[in-house]
Amino acid sequence: MAPDLRSTRTLLHPLWLGALALLVLNDHALKGSGVLPGWLTGKLSDFAGLVVAPAVLASLLRVTSRRGFLGAHVVIGVVFSAIKLAPEAARAVEGLTALTPLPWRITVDPTDLIALPVLLASYRVLGEAMARPAPARPVAHRLALMAGSLSCVATSYDPPPCGEAEGCAPPQPQELASLVIGNTTGTEQLIRVRRLRESVRVDCGVVLDDPTSALSRDLFANAETWLIAPGRALPLGNAGCDAYLIDADGLPLTLLAWSAAEFPEQEVVTSTENPQPDRMITLQRAGARLELVEHPAIFPAPPIETPAPAGACGASANRSGLDWTVPVSRAGVLTGVTSSPDGCHALALDRGETFFLCAPAEAIPFSEGDVLHVSAVAIDGGRYPELLQDQLAFARGLHIESETHAVLALRGNVLARWSMVGRQPAAHFTADLSPLAACGGFHDACGSLVEPLEASLLGDGVSGVVSLRPGESAALAEGAGALFLVRADDMPVRDAECFTVPVDQPRLLESVLVAAAAAP
Repeated sequence: MAPDLRSTRTLLHPLWLGALALLVLNDHALKGSGVLPGWLTGKLSDFAGLVVAPAVLASLLRVTSRRGFLGAHVVIGVVFSAIKLAPEAARAVEGLTALTPLPWRITVDPTDLIALPVLLASYRVLGEAMARPAPARPVAHRLALMAGSLSCVATSYDPPPCGEAEGCAPPQPQELASLVIGNTTGTEQLIRVRRLRESVRVDCGVVLDDPTSALSRDLFANAETWLIAPGRALPLGNAGCDAYLIDADGLPLTLLAWSAAEFPEQEVVTSTENPQPDRMITLQRAGARLELVEHPAIFPAPPIETPAPAGACGASANRSGLDWTVPVSRAGVLTGVTSSPDGCHALALDRGETFFLCAPAEAIPFSEGDVLHVSAVAIDGGRYPELLQDQLAFARGLHIESETHAVLALRGNVLARWSMVGRQPAAHFTADLSPLAACGGFHDACGSLVEPLEASLLGDGVSGVVSLRPGESAALAEGAGALFLVRADDMPVRDAECFTVPVDQPRLLESVLVAAAAAP
């Protein structure tokens, strides 16, 4: 026989009644009294409310199964988490309740999630109470349900205005944010906000030195629209180094950029009355137009069309990069080489397979009839002088060996060296990379900021000091062949999703080593 389960039985359990009493006492006596600190009364409401609310929801839905009772707890937990983590979710719920006689005011505070384990205790204890035989008490159940419903509403209900009572100060609405945009225009304003894509990586020092030049419009996500009521403020978060593009009807596109070190996230007032100093960017009227009051985080928006790279930058922007495929058959006889205008070469093997190597033509020294041995190269770890501080080597490449020549093509944050594939002579050298003269950087097709470099090589593997620009080559020590520098860029601002290979590095180097086979 199936057990008789009734969710209304939970409303007379001591745990639920105790949580209800605590919720009512806290919201209507302790909050604002000064007896307990504000952060503690807020947390007490969360703990008590997460016991009261699931049973109320289950009773309103007339749940008669443990699965349904669990579902009520899951729903309450999901909604609670959403409004405590996402300002947009909190604003959506506020918007819905604003249509009722009992509007809510929700404070977004991720620390409130510490109360979530209470849901587990509520489900286990009150779930057992559903099955306990008890005398029918319809009046008591209805009164408890009514009290629980009203208490859940009251815990988020906006307190009445203070009026003219002496010493009365209404609480200021707050959100976890770095800055807020405050609407002082007297009317609702629809603001469009575009944030940097999640895939964008930035060097904060480079960005904040000149945000307008360092960033491109292509780096920003699609716009979100927010309706800001008069006297309210839109919170903007930034836990690291972030940027936003904002505009509205009558407000030209404007760039906001700042670091968490300058404006760390904290509880910020979202009302234009008594705002926190430096935390509010004020939106005001300027005749028929709108404007933002001067603030350290405001900059001109990047241009609509990215300027074309010029001079030395242009040569770097138009140069073909390094790329390759790895054949399934790691050895075979070369039957032909077909080169295309874009710098890619198709190498056909005798078994009907073709693989590709996009590299300078001089880096393809093989002839028809050569027996090629092809292998992939992976560099994970190690220290090299051209690495940026605190970085380890990371690169991927292709090694081709024949009876007459050897080729090592490498892309990553280090230059190619024969020691990476165990070939002698290793031709040891150090490399010092510096910005390319007469090139301040440019934005590529992805919107990433590219700053071309030139390399200075010295050591036993080279004769004297050798300077290399992308597109140039240098002879190494006897027997070690030549080093071709295909690409050398710093990318302090980049879109990681735009790379076609797993190399997401602030420094990207592409190089090819070519040498004659060692004498037998």
